[in-house]
Amino acid sequence: MGLMSSKIGREEVKPGDHIYTWRSGYTYSHHGIYVGDGRVIHLTRGPGFIVSSYSRSQSSNDDPVVCCNIEDFLCDGHLYRFNYYASGVVLLIKRAGTCSLASSNPPEQVLHRAYYLLEHGFGNYHLFGKNCEDFALYCKTGIVKGDKTGGGISGQIKSLVAALSAVIIVPYQFMPASLIGVALVVCGLHCYSRLACEVGSESSDRDVVAVEELVHLSGAHNAITENMNTMENSAHNAITENMNTMENKTTRYALHDNRFIILVLDTRD
Repeated sequence: MGLMSSKIGREEVKPGDHIYTWRSGYTYSHHGIYVGDGRVIHLTRGPGFIVSSYSRSQSSNDDPVVCCNIEDFLCDGHLYRFNYYASGVVLLIKRAGTCSLASSNPPEQVLHRAYYLLEHGFGNYHLFGKNCEDFALYCKTGIVKGDKTGGGISGQIKSLVAALSAVIIVPYQFMPASLIGVALVVCGLHCYSRLACEVGSESSDRDVVAVEELVHLSGAHNAITENMNTMENSAHNAITENMNTMENKTTRYALHDNRFIILVLDTRD
């Protein structure tokens, strides 16, 4: 296994390993936790391109965390092991979604988190906030975002956001005229953003949360969101009903005034 490749054979994988495989012509990687006996626990979503979805699992309203054969997980792809405690240089050299600055926990803790989330769920899938890489990273490190909802630490997504931010915020009017100078500045901003947002970096807003507490917080987060939506819908319905009531009363008053005017005119005649 070289610096640029984390490809391994199936005989090398161990319980508690964070593994991944490339999908759709190496456009993105799918991640999971190997739990032994040829089985992998991973977060899934519905078919096709989905930004955010809801679960059809029987146990909860979350997207399903499932356990499957490693053959089904790989889908005829190659097997790779995710690297932890990588240096900043290695992080920037290797493709996003293949390594992290963070250190991993012992296999016992990793397997406990994976099996617990298999039973209780990991929350609603979201491409930019809670995806399969977020699931595997949490199982290995116990680290979540500062808001403690359990997601948003995926290396692939952070790299994409860093690249877009670097292109957008560059002050092109003060840049060198050469394309090489612009490219170097954009590349530098991208590297800085990746390192600053990376899990395990001192500047990142991350917390270590027990899996039992994570599930509780995820459920509370979803409940708060649902309650806010319910309150918003109730307020909207109440306002609409009040407006309809006022409109009806105004119409009745107008009709009454018109009848009064007609009666007065008839009396004068």
